[in-house]
Amino acid sequence: MDIPIWVSIPFEVNVAEIEISFQEPLIELQSDEIMRAKFKDGKYNIWKTNHVATKYPLLWNKAQFYVIAFPTSYLVEAGFNRVSQILSKARNRFDIVKRGDLRLSLTSLEPNIKKLVEKHQPQGSH
Repeated sequence: MDIPIWVSIPFEVNVAEIEISFQEPLIELQSDEIMRAKFKDGKYNIWKTNHVATKYPLLWNKAQFYVIAFPTSYLVEAGFNRVSQILSKARNRFDIVKRGDLRLSLTSLEPNIKKLVEKHQPQGSH
């Protein structure tokens, strides 16, 4: 799979070397100083934002297939670190996949505790 160079380094690529249909939106992206600063920070993937998808739809439609196909190294490292933390906390005798520790550790979802408490039914007396 050949990933276009402008997907991996959109602010450094020479626009004259890419397909004509992508040249104009790429020039606009390269002149967007906010996105340039966020890209240079290294902790920010510009292709995962709604801003790029709405402002540069032609670029997003092409880039999304490459971005979705491969997870970022940050996500891989985060997953590995979480597994290391879980296993090092004397939990190595448990199967972390069955318990769901890894899934809970990596998710960004916050449980609605109030709703869970309201739905909880205490064990009835015999």
